[in-house]
Amino acid sequence: MKFLKIIAPRFSLEEVAELATRHFGLRGEIDLLYSERDQNFRLREDSGDTWTLKIASIEEDPAIIDCQIETMRHIQAVDPSLPVPRVRPSVDGAPTVTISGKGGAVHVFYALCYLPGQLLDEAPVTALALAAQGAMVARLGRAMRGLYHPAPAGRELLWDVRLLPRFLSYIDKLPDPGRQRQARDIITRFEAETLPRMRTLRAQLVHADVNEANMIVDPDDPARVTGIIDFGDIIHGALVQDVATIAAERPFGEMPVLDGIAEVVRGYNTFIRLEPEEADILYDVIVARLLLTPLINAWRAAETPDKPGYMHTWTDAVYRIIDSLQETGRDKATATIRRACGLSLSDAAGGDMPAQDTPQVDDLIKRRKRAMGSKLYVFYDPPLHMVRGEGVWLTDASGRRYLDAYNNVPHVGHCHPHVVEAITRQVRTLNTNTRYLGTQVLEYSERLGASLPGDLKVCAFVNSGSEANDIAWRMAKAYTGNRGGLTMEYAYHGITEAVDAFSPSGSYSGNIAPHMRTLVSPDDYRGPHRRGEPDLAARYSAYTDEAIESLRQAGMAPAAFMVDSTFLTNGMPNVPKGYLAAVFETIRAAGGLCIADEVQAGFGRMGRHMWGHAHYGVTPDIVTLGKPAGNGHPLGVVITTPEIMNCFLRETAFFSTFGGNNVSCAAGLAVLDVIERERLIDNADETGTFMKQEVGRLMGRHDIIGDVRGAGLAVCIELVRDRTSLEPAKDETDRLLNLMRDEGVLIGNEGVHGNIVKLRPPMVFGREHAELAVNALDRALSRL
Repeated sequence: MKFLKIIAPRFSLEEVAELATRHFGLRGEIDLLYSERDQNFRLREDSGDTWTLKIASIEEDPAIIDCQIETMRHIQAVDPSLPVPRVRPSVDGAPTVTISGKGGAVHVFYALCYLPGQLLDEAPVTALALAAQGAMVARLGRAMRGLYHPAPAGRELLWDVRLLPRFLSYIDKLPDPGRQRQARDIITRFEAETLPRMRTLRAQLVHADVNEANMIVDPDDPARVTGIIDFGDIIHGALVQDVATIAAERPFGEMPVLDGIAEVVRGYNTFIRLEPEEADILYDVIVARLLLTPLINAWRAAETPDKPGYMHTWTDAVYRIIDSLQETGRDKATATIRRACGLSLSDAAGGDMPAQDTPQVDDLIKRRKRAMGSKLYVFYDPPLHMVRGEGVWLTDASGRRYLDAYNNVPHVGHCHPHVVEAITRQVRTLNTNTRYLGTQVLEYSERLGASLPGDLKVCAFVNSGSEANDIAWRMAKAYTGNRGGLTMEYAYHGITEAVDAFSPSGSYSGNIAPHMRTLVSPDDYRGPHRRGEPDLAARYSAYTDEAIESLRQAGMAPAAFMVDSTFLTNGMPNVPKGYLAAVFETIRAAGGLCIADEVQAGFGRMGRHMWGHAHYGVTPDIVTLGKPAGNGHPLGVVITTPEIMNCFLRETAFFSTFGGNNVSCAAGLAVLDVIERERLIDNADETGTFMKQEVGRLMGRHDIIGDVRGAGLAVCIELVRDRTSLEPAKDETDRLLNLMRDEGVLIGNEGVHGNIVKLRPPMVFGREHAELAVNALDRALSRL
């Protein structure tokens, strides 16, 4: 087996130091790194910058090295935050140079930035870390999918699992007869059944060696991957091979093997969905990849006993994993993998896996009416029975996955591993209330305050947006001494009695509380003042004076104006520039406070800014947070100035038993972490802009689309029966929601006429998801 016999170069440290200076202008301390067939060094400059120097074996095709470099450059272009090495040009500007070794042998020499961190095999094992590492492998695969290079075609490599059948003749080198029989059975099945199926799967250039020695993580946070290195095994192969490698060669510590594999697969699926055929084959590919270790080590022990290889000590551990998987069985393991992918079990390969025993929708509806009242407030007809969520995907009881383009509660994605781990870790440690001192609630308060302008630094913690708005209203009345309230027509702010008065959209009667007045929505599409008319901001803000005058005539003055920064229940109109600033100025002049309800707009939903009110250039007196703050964990926050808070606390005692508890704050902090680390505000801006543009293009194909508007990952599509009369297409909108459900995409509707389609997905919704949603929308509109 010629590909087992590549000999690594043997340059001395002194020679490498001179070569590094001559070709790359690098000087510093050098030490040797391990490599199977190359010679690798680490060079630390006095400045602290660190580089990896690589000298390729003479057997290495220069075209393969060129492929590696092009791959790293390609990844940098399409996913700049993906932590892969960057190439340092030579002093002549070339990515590589050639150097002469012993006997005149010519080697390729190049330099890469050194990625700091801890090797994966030294890092602690947690479910969060495994999922994050699987997700990183998927990101890598996604970044490489548009890359082409001819060099890896037909390449034969030591660890390419597709070459496993070549080891059949080496089985007798395994010292134990039982292991020989086990290996023969695995190889025979792999060659006869698995390998032919692999040829039908998605294929592209893949790393092929993302293992415990080639992935680097933060020593303080193993869920944060800081590097994927060593592209030397790059091949053109099945995408599933990279999944199998990280699942097979990631030590799971005390965690059961199958649980560990499931977490890796679950993380992978947050970026790339495994197809059913890939999920069904993964067990066998993992076992085959594992078997390569003892086979290669046995060959080396027999043929090169003085060089047993660095994987020699891994053999016993590999056998334990193989034994564990075989004891579990292919069917059970594949069922677990399918569940991790959100796939149905009933149509799995072989057809012999039992589907989950789940109640029928009709039975659930009957039970719900008995247990929760006769009025069903559910989406879609018939409703969906969801059993699992992950990233931007929801899975129903039948195993069907739906692209979630609607839910803003799981702000950073359903069951985001970092949030799940934070909640789980904290609930195992301590969960009490703010009558005791603690650091988490303080850190969360300080991080929220740092993201807001001016004196908005003081927090009160509750459990929902409704409670937050209720407390904000009480603060406003305490501070101003007034009792009148203003809200937008058809607004929604919550379910408490006080806040329900600010929520005319929830009233079936249409009655408005005596102390409330509503403002006309600044809708330039179907409002009283239309797009193209002059002074729209002034015309719409003038309704504020009318509302305040109406309060005055009733013997009241405004305590507060409460506004959802997205105006989403109003259909997210194109708010005229200067409108909200003019309204705020008028409210304050009349003695009232301005409350920004950021439940829908906040945490970067609208792109560019952390908070929705920043899009209008205004600073509120009070900010309220809810649903997305804890990614679905109950958490509400009121943020205001010290002056307003102190006035409120002079009038009343305030304490919420669960508000600000340890677990809720852990969830809130984790959400902030994810927003920052995954650049979700930028993603909302970029993906939202793309989605809005693509939906806009559908106007040329579907006359029913009257208007498209929005900001970031909040996009509204107004459907009309006639673009001149603007007759609302409410029935068609209702049908469209169900047609989109049939397409596997979940959306909602909005607006006083119920004719506005609402796209408001989790913030991890990417361009590829937007493409799926828009294509489904095109098909569904064609079926109306």
